[in-house]
Amino acid sequence: MCLPLLAAGKGWSGCRRLIALGWLCLLCQLPPLYAYTVELEGAGQFSKLLDEHLDIRRHQDDPNVGIDELQRLAGRTPQQIRELLATQGYFSPTVSHEVTQDGGQQRVRFTIDPGVPTRIAAVEIRFDGALAEGPDANPQRMERLRRQWGLKPGEIFAQSAWTDAKNALLKNLLIRDFPAATIKHSEARIDPMQHSATLTLAIDSGPAFTFGELQVEGLERYSRGMVDRLNTIEPGERYSQEKLNELQSRLADTGYFRSVFPSVEIDPAQPLLVPIKLTLSENRRQRLALGVGVSTDTGAGVQVKWLDRQFAGRDWRFESELELNRETHLLGADLYLPPISNGWTPSFNARTERTNTSGEINDTVRTGARLTSPDRRNEQAWGVAFFADRQQLPGLAVNNRQALIATYRYTRRTVNNLLAPRRGYVASIELGAGPAGLINESNILLMVARATWLKPLPRRWQAVVRGQVGQVFLAERSVVPGDLLFRTGGAQSVRGYGYNSLGVAQSGAVVGGRVVAVFSAEMVYRITPAWGAAFFHDAGDATDAWRDFDLKHGTGVGARWRSPIGPVNLDLAYGHATGKPQLHFSVGYVF
Repeated sequence: MCLPLLAAGKGWSGCRRLIALGWLCLLCQLPPLYAYTVELEGAGQFSKLLDEHLDIRRHQDDPNVGIDELQRLAGRTPQQIRELLATQGYFSPTVSHEVTQDGGQQRVRFTIDPGVPTRIAAVEIRFDGALAEGPDANPQRMERLRRQWGLKPGEIFAQSAWTDAKNALLKNLLIRDFPAATIKHSEARIDPMQHSATLTLAIDSGPAFTFGELQVEGLERYSRGMVDRLNTIEPGERYSQEKLNELQSRLADTGYFRSVFPSVEIDPAQPLLVPIKLTLSENRRQRLALGVGVSTDTGAGVQVKWLDRQFAGRDWRFESELELNRETHLLGADLYLPPISNGWTPSFNARTERTNTSGEINDTVRTGARLTSPDRRNEQAWGVAFFADRQQLPGLAVNNRQALIATYRYTRRTVNNLLAPRRGYVASIELGAGPAGLINESNILLMVARATWLKPLPRRWQAVVRGQVGQVFLAERSVVPGDLLFRTGGAQSVRGYGYNSLGVAQSGAVVGGRVVAVFSAEMVYRITPAWGAAFFHDAGDATDAWRDFDLKHGTGVGARWRSPIGPVNLDLAYGHATGKPQLHFSVGYVF
């Protein structure tokens, strides 16, 4: 029933109100859309499965479903329920249904008794082909595959688990030695009286394959020699998908190629010395990138990057960068030479930078050389670096510091995606050492460990945990360049505090300390693929010695947006030590 018209304005405005209210009354008099409800009694753990796949559920909000169509859907649903439960190992369910009317609405109730589950009674796995006979026979591998089989006697038989187990066993052969392996026969024999399943699987491994010569397509700008230096596959070596993936990763990481696709022709009649076809799509030789951004840490800023992938007419990659923001003025360059024979990449770098943070002004020069391993998932880097800076603090004389140190860094990346990880972890440890002498005023020893762990959780949640611990040994803070000391606070460390505001207080400024520790735990709820909400707690501090260490805590909430111009993070955190909130915002754009 419509609400009565209490008042109406005069003139054209009143007419518009009357027209709108008239349409509202007309809509109120229309009959309601037809709807029905579905109840699944006894579904238990299978409720989600049935809700997702039953036709009667999918049509529940369809206004065109009349009583006859509803009766037809209800009559067909018990068979659908039986078929769905059979995929979970329940082959003898009892299903009944009734259609009733309750207050003018149709109600369909299904009563389900899944019955006794079917369990696996026996498993037989047979192998044929080169794996089972001939010079390439490998009884140990066959036995290992049987032990690794995913469905054991006594377990409940489920169609999805049966399919997954077969695919896993076949994949084990396909990715190493036997890329032509096939499933000759598979059978799950169900005994409904005994509620048992007997599984039989026959695998034909086919012949053992070996790699041949590398055939390269798509090279125009860059040299074949660079590709060959990154190829560790020797002709005659046994086939391995991991080896092909490694070659692909090594070439992709150089930055010279837009796409890298290695492949071999799988022909069981010609399994030996199969050529590797490598199809490359080259990146442009030169690229100019301009970026603008804003952050509560460093304010508004601009960035200019220049890239030349064939610097000085050689396969040298030259990258230069200019960055200007409220905190930093930076000019730097990196030169990457072609990988050497074992795939390791030599590089050189130089930076000059001026920072003005928390009352400390630093003019810094850094230069060094580094040798980096080709495996990004287990990356190692050896190097040597020279640091020199000119520190200015209010009311104190200028302090000139310098250091020459050798460095080693190991990084372990176990994530689902190296570029945009959703699960897994990244952990690294960095060591540095420099003896007292011509450049160093004192012996310097440095250690820094970092880790970030990501874990998707049920119902759109994701956990993000990160930590950092570092220390400078032996040398006093006054003789150690600022780049080797530690400060924390800000959007990427301890939220609730200003950028690099946690450190050692000196002469009205905050300077870097010799020890640091930062811990953070964050929960993100993904509202949509683009939007998310987060709540977090951070804790950390940087001081001169662990006896002076005092964790500063920050707690807050945030918004996450995967925008068209890059990731946008907005966090509001409460700094427990200051008793004040702090807003952290960052957005980036590169074009």
